[in-house]
Amino acid sequence: MKRALICLFAAACLAPQVAAAQAGALGLSRHQLEDADLIDASGREIGEVEGVVTDASGAITSLIIELDQRDPAPDKRVMLPLRDVQAVPERGDPGHYDIQTQRSAAELMKLPPATTTSRGRSR
Repeated sequence: MKRALICLFAAACLAPQVAAAQAGALGLSRHQLEDADLIDASGREIGEVEGVVTDASGAITSLIIELDQRDPAPDKRVMLPLRDVQAVPERGDPGHYDIQTQRSAAELMKLPPATTTSRGRSR
C-alpha cells in the first residue's frame, strides 16, 4: 500500500513535466510541428520544420526550418520565431497541418543559419 501511494505521488508530481514535453505550440503537438511543411502566403511549399527551439521552461519559441533550394545548392536551415507563423489545415489531408508564414522564401534565405547545441536548442 505504501509503495502504491509513493508511485501515485511521483506520477502526480511528474505529470506537468510530461505534459510540457508533449505540448507544442500553435495548437499542435511537438510531433505535429516537426512533421509540418512550411508554406508561404500563397500556399506554396518553401520548406519544412526540422525541429523546435525551447526556452528554459520548455516552451517552444521558434521553429528550425529547412528551406528548399535548387540543386546544387544545399538546403539552408534557419530559425523562425513563432510570432511569424500560423498553423493552417493541410489541403487534402484532414487532421494534418502546414505552418504558414507571410515572409517570402527570399526573405527567409536572408536569415542567419540556425545552429543547434547538444541539447537540441538553437543558439
